[in-house]
Amino acid sequence: MSQNDYMATDDQGKASQFTRFASELPGQLTALGLVATDPDIVQQALDAARFRALVDFGSVMQGAAQAWTATKNHERDGGDTVPSGQTLPVLPANFPAPVPPGIVPRFRALVKRVKACPGYTTAIGETLGIERPQSQPASDMDSEGPQPVLRGRALDTGGAEIKSTKGGAEAVDLYCQRDGDAAPVLLMRCLHFPYIDTRPLLVAGKPEKRTYTGMFIRHNQPYGRMSASITVIVSA
Repeated sequence: MSQNDYMATDDQGKASQFTRFASELPGQLTALGLVATDPDIVQQALDAARFRALVDFGSVMQGAAQAWTATKNHERDGGDTVPSGQTLPVLPANFPAPVPPGIVPRFRALVKRVKACPGYTTAIGETLGIERPQSQPASDMDSEGPQPVLRGRALDTGGAEIKSTKGGAEAVDLYCQRDGDAAPVLLMRCLHFPYIDTRPLLVAGKPEKRTYTGMFIRHNQPYGRMSASITVIVSA
């Protein structure tokens, strides 16, 4: 992946990027000289809705698997802490219909068309989420270099506990993205781990997924590669 590539590196990021593009594009059609009935634009909206739903349900399934694994281990080994939160996920009503394979190639092709429009500007691209933000460390797009390895778990008391390797780094910038976030949010420059994410749920009583990534910091500058993302389902 090119250092200047606008494409998000993980599925959570891609889902947010596709959704943002689909929601913001109608407001830019006049400037771009495009129409809402363009088949590529119609398909991209369908792609965005389907991929967002797939990623969300995948996280629900992952959370359910973690909860049932904890129950299995408890019943196998015993212990004082009784796991809770076991569910049997059900596909939501009105789940978006399948789309043809190739969501990412179609998105790239449409973005190429949009950027070729005479009325296209960098400001429009930033609104649509197809220009790499200047605030995003360039090194998170590097194909080589060290990267943190994150581990996380939900806490019975609420929130999440996140651990990370540090290697030779002085710190790790820890990011998190939740539903509604257009991009990962910097939580803290962590000098020590574990880090406890004590933020309350966005909707009280509704379990939510939190996707974490990290970047090594040395001499107050990011270096290496952004970590692989991890997802923690927080339910309290």
